[in-house]
Amino acid sequence: MRIYDNHMHLSPTGMGVEAAKLFEKAGGTALMLTHIPPHDMPLTSARDYDTAFRRTLDLANVVRGATKLKVYVAVGPYPVELIRLKDTLGLEIAVAVQNEAMDIVGRLVSNGEVTAIGEIGRPHFPTDRDIVEACNGILLHGMEVAKENGCPVVIHSESATPATCEEFAKMADSVGLPREKVVKHFSPPLVRPEENHGIMPSILAKEEPVRKAIENGGRFFMETDYIDDLKRPGAVLGPATVPKRTKALMQSGIMTEEMAQEVHEEWPRRIYGIETG
Repeated sequence: MRIYDNHMHLSPTGMGVEAAKLFEKAGGTALMLTHIPPHDMPLTSARDYDTAFRRTLDLANVVRGATKLKVYVAVGPYPVELIRLKDTLGLEIAVAVQNEAMDIVGRLVSNGEVTAIGEIGRPHFPTDRDIVEACNGILLHGMEVAKENGCPVVIHSESATPATCEEFAKMADSVGLPREKVVKHFSPPLVRPEENHGIMPSILAKEEPVRKAIENGGRFFMETDYIDDLKRPGAVLGPATVPKRTKALMQSGIMTEEMAQEVHEEWPRRIYGIETG
């Protein structure tokens, strides 16, 4: 059986490969290793971003060598970083740096090292209007790069609502990126078309939201958003959660084998063009 975690962070200073092994031991077969900014180096230029992205790619190779997992990678300029960059460089230069970092990601996608651009978007908490507007512009550029390279974008933002889903969908429309290539990370179970407006929800693998998503249809991903921070063990959800949750829902009859196949195999193939087992 194929089981895919759509959003997992791993860190060389956290559990790293051992977390991936826990996922595999529980029955996981594939994951999207999603970039997070390193804490031990400043990001003040596109070159710095390139170095940070390479760290994530190197870690993916280590996991591949130590497990039988299929490991795919999403990298991108994390939107919350723009706040610190604004204080360091000024907003105009900060925006230029993140846009140039987005172009670097495009080249990584084009050469096959990266599967998706993400997580990108805007801060998940209230912040100054100029930051929000700048982040929206950077996100739009990311969507343009995704359109050019035929890949998805993974959105980080405030909690999704039908209105925000429609906003992101229309942004994608404006640059010609198919709506289904917009993946909303940490999404509520907005699986009905009138709720998500065609973008793809990636739902935290807690029992209640996944149950609700199943009740409303099978078009969603499951994710842990595992942070791999030794100071916060198991946050947001532990690395074994997606396989364990999937198996428990199947054993209870809530998730059918057909739906599990859709979530863990068919939708990853359609949205990302990847094989999960």
